[in-house]
Amino acid sequence: MDFILTYGYDIALGKASEFQRWANANEQAWKDAMPEGTAYAGTYAAVFSTEKNAGSFFTIYQLDSYGAQDRLAAALKEGELARIMGESMQFMDQETGAGWSQFLLKSVADATIWD
Repeated sequence: MDFILTYGYDIALGKASEFQRWANANEQAWKDAMPEGTAYAGTYAAVFSTEKNAGSFFTIYQLDSYGAQDRLAAALKEGELARIMGESMQFMDQETGAGWSQFLLKSVADATIWD
């Protein structure tokens, strides 16, 4: 199986350039901190979108199974990945009405589809 896990969010006003520098400085550590069956695919800024509240920045992970979500959750409790996530939260817009979204996408080749 193949899954894409996407988190969309907004960055607090005036912190986007600082977030970009922080993300670039932590890119390799983020990749290295991922647990078995998961991979950090990157953090992206939306160039354009028709979605009004999905957020302007997206962090994307690849997962090899539903079970990989459990390993990812465990890694977020302590260690290097927990540090990275904690630091990234300081940039996020936590105000009511800020854009955010979550998607768990499954490969169409493996998805159960009904007609």
